[in-house]
Amino acid sequence: MTNQLAAKIVCQNPECQAPNPVSHNFCAHCRTAIPKVYLWAVGEDAHNLKIGQMLANNRYIVVNDRVLLDTKPGWQPEVVDRIPDYIVPYLRLIGYRPHIPQVYGSIPFNRSGRRTSTLWLLERAPIYSEGLGAALAGKVMPKLTESWKGAGSIRQLNWLWQIANLWDPMQVEGVNRTLLHPEFLRVEGGLLRTIELMPNGESAPKLAELGKLWQPWQKHARMGIAQILEKICNQLLKEEIKTATQLIAILDEALRTAGQKQFLNCNYLTLSHTGPTRAQNEDACYPPSGDPLYQNTGYDLSLTIVCDGVGGHQGGQIASNLAIDTIRRRIESVLDNTENRYPDSIVIQIESSTCVANDQISLRNDSENRQERERMGTTMVMSLIYGHEAYLAHIGDSRIYRITRTGCHQMTLDDDLATREVRLNGILYREALGLNNAGSLFQALGMNSSTALHPNIRRLILDEECIFLLCSDGVSDRDRVDQYWQSEILPVLEGKVDLATACQRMINMANTRNGHDNATVALVHCQVKQPVEAGQSTLLQDLPPDAAAAFNQSSTLLLSSPEANSGDLMRETSALRKSGNIFTGNDSKSGSGKNNFVLGTIGLVLLMAIGAISWLGSQRQPAVTPPPSPNLPSPVVSPSESPHPQ
Repeated sequence: MTNQLAAKIVCQNPECQAPNPVSHNFCAHCRTAIPKVYLWAVGEDAHNLKIGQMLANNRYIVVNDRVLLDTKPGWQPEVVDRIPDYIVPYLRLIGYRPHIPQVYGSIPFNRSGRRTSTLWLLERAPIYSEGLGAALAGKVMPKLTESWKGAGSIRQLNWLWQIANLWDPMQVEGVNRTLLHPEFLRVEGGLLRTIELMPNGESAPKLAELGKLWQPWQKHARMGIAQILEKICNQLLKEEIKTATQLIAILDEALRTAGQKQFLNCNYLTLSHTGPTRAQNEDACYPPSGDPLYQNTGYDLSLTIVCDGVGGHQGGQIASNLAIDTIRRRIESVLDNTENRYPDSIVIQIESSTCVANDQISLRNDSENRQERERMGTTMVMSLIYGHEAYLAHIGDSRIYRITRTGCHQMTLDDDLATREVRLNGILYREALGLNNAGSLFQALGMNSSTALHPNIRRLILDEECIFLLCSDGVSDRDRVDQYWQSEILPVLEGKVDLATACQRMINMANTRNGHDNATVALVHCQVKQPVEAGQSTLLQDLPPDAAAAFNQSSTLLLSSPEANSGDLMRETSALRKSGNIFTGNDSKSGSGKNNFVLGTIGLVLLMAIGAISWLGSQRQPAVTPPPSPNLPSPVVSPSESPHPQ
């Protein structure tokens, strides 16, 4: 840690490039955000790295076993000409992040007395960043097997479910043996993350081997699922469960039963702004910008949509509003019938609603005789929260992020040519960004027939408190969400800021740090209440032992204690009531006299306190499952009007 703290990170602003201490989040000279890029080293000599060692002309410092910190994050990483076969699966599986790390670059390594070898550096590996403070920064996240005993029943099932969902896509790329080795399986709360990929070798593993891996875990399985896990293991070993699809279906049913014991509260709102340089706002959102805070329980439908329109003569504005109106009406009308609220049915309705919206915009284009670049279209991102699940969908380059106390993860993959080159041609993403027309979209609503449309839909299990951030590229360009989530969104989870304030801050950030486009943001705050099970750990207990002690004095992390949760809930409730939760299109307004609310009775205060204390069982990490690998269509449609992130 001493060596790490002594290192200097060069400001990524090319006009500044001032060195800054690792502890700084913003440059002391120009106030540019300073990203902390921690990297995992793979290669034959990765185990020979020594803490404190400087590599690649003093660019990278080794801060932990096989963990490096990039001191020049604004510079393009070096890459050798030929990408070895064992690195290619990382590129092919880019759509399955954050489960799978991505390739950052490569560096030469010269071990004394040996030939120079190549180390490959993986970004977004399961390594703690600065979100939880210096005590954890640069440390590898715990193994699944280390956290299994202290996890609740929903979380245990969730981890198994994610393994099952990863089995087939990793098998296609010849790396599903990774899922059979606990040292490669790390967890960030409920999120399963692989630290690196293990090639299958000459023989691909059978699904039955999962039964061998999971069988010892039965000993510490929660009472409610122990019998289910025993049955699953027996069926796997007997090869009665023959496919990953069958396994997923069994785990789905178990999760449905277990999920009925938890309670979900969902608060969400939106805010949209034309931006400082645009004449009109072609973004649209649902709920409409300016509406008050929406509050739903878990078995209500919590629907949020953000669209970013493209096309001249107000076409973008028409397309984005038409898409939202069509999708909202269809989803709400169909899913109003609770018999349709099963995972497969919900996914089908999201896909069909998206295709109908696409056709509606296409018909409008045809009726107005719009051709090629004159055709109007729109991107779309959507979140649908129901029960213990979240459904995320997107078309185009608008994005969804998931934020917890431990990190911020981009849950969508832009439908642009840069991403396409990574998946199809094995080029590194940072290299692909330098290609001509890298930001051009290969799909958006309204540009082509629905037969050529491939909505990206993924389903997540919610077992912890989190915030989904949906935004247009006017907010996400130049990696602004990655740079500002800690300062602008994390305080919501800590009970220091309400959603209205956070929305306004993100819009202000987009207008001042980007400013080239319309800016729209939606925040969806999911709070999970689970029954406390004997032996279940808190967030603090899930952390590495040496870091856990340091957190006792940390104000960054809100611990799962009755006092902390009660204060969190009371502060947030008070702040929301005082603000009135009312937005205009440009800014938030403080509450008027009628909106200012005073808890006038002792009984109500006590009731809220008792309710807050019951949140003791809350665990605050995400659960994420991979999306199906889409078939990428060949036509390239009109590019996004805003520049691609630099």
